[in-house]
Amino acid sequence: MKPIRILYVNGGPLNRGGIESYMMNYYRNFDRNKIQIDFVSIGLEVAAYDYEIKSLGGQIYYIPKKSKDYFGYLKAIREIFKTKKYKIVHTHMDAMGMTVLKEAKKYGIPIRIAHSHNTQHLTKNLIKLRVNEHARKNIKKYATHLFACSEEAGKWLFGEEVCKNGEVDIIRNAIDIKRFSFDEEKRNYIRKKYGISNDEILVGHIGRFDYQKNHQFLIDFFSKASNENEKIKLMLIGEGHLKNEIERKINDIGIKEKVILTGGVNNSNDYYNAFDIFVLPSLFEGLPVVGIEAQANGVDCIFSNTITKELLINSNIDFLSIQNVSEWVEIIKKKTIYNRSNNEINISDHGYNIRHEAKLLQEKYISMYEENL
Repeated sequence: MKPIRILYVNGGPLNRGGIESYMMNYYRNFDRNKIQIDFVSIGLEVAAYDYEIKSLGGQIYYIPKKSKDYFGYLKAIREIFKTKKYKIVHTHMDAMGMTVLKEAKKYGIPIRIAHSHNTQHLTKNLIKLRVNEHARKNIKKYATHLFACSEEAGKWLFGEEVCKNGEVDIIRNAIDIKRFSFDEEKRNYIRKKYGISNDEILVGHIGRFDYQKNHQFLIDFFSKASNENEKIKLMLIGEGHLKNEIERKINDIGIKEKVILTGGVNNSNDYYNAFDIFVLPSLFEGLPVVGIEAQANGVDCIFSNTITKELLINSNIDFLSIQNVSEWVEIIKKKTIYNRSNNEINISDHGYNIRHEAKLLQEKYISMYEENL
């Protein structure tokens, strides 16, 4: 029997980011004799995960960006649905999956999954916000199944009533726990590579340079913290359209020698070992994969209190207001001793072991498919 082919639709190129990590974590752990994933990549450029996807047997359809070529985008989507005969389409675009699901319904695709990965729209543009809000209010018309990474993400995209009625499936942002377990050798290697001494405190952040991740605030509180403690450094891992702007701010306020920008890396699991504190001052999140990864590593974490408390697994976590820079500075002062424990059982017990969760999702796909034969 051939594997069931499922189409994942991403909101951009398949680069390293939270949603892309989610998709790849599950894809790697499916039994590909039973389930095979193909991908729609919006944007025509080759991206970070493309080679791996193809090596695992997946196909990638590159289509134009809707914002640059709306009719080309629609034409490409329709061509896929008309010629490829998928039974399951799974969008990972929050509200903007509505257009894709609407087209999928027109072409008779029986299983149409809308997946919420966030708790706000990923734009500040007023025109785009209006378009996105229209899509959010209408997405349930075209989806047959509703998925979310957290209760809060489900309520935001689909509404409290459908969540209360059990119509939204929570699909955990599960990870390969062993990859993120603490490793002393990797800690020493990374810190030596970047010239971080044993008596220096390393504050770490992993995330794309986008307004959602709130780098402006991060730089502000780190600047104050570094004024009070000269033995502190900041490491920023990632790429993004605001990177140059943040780099200018770092230079302008005179902390360039204390901040390390690594760019994108393909082994972020190694870097958690080097951190003494992991920070995530996001303006909003569905349920961030990096927050699970950091807790699997056991590093002390500070999250903004705009992030759902569903993220809380370990006890060494603080949720702080992003209205109060001083509060972050004070907490960082106290977190000065690197300490790690094995959190594998704890992470698994909370539903974030990818080997287990991938089997559950795989069974769900198969059940959906068989019901529509």
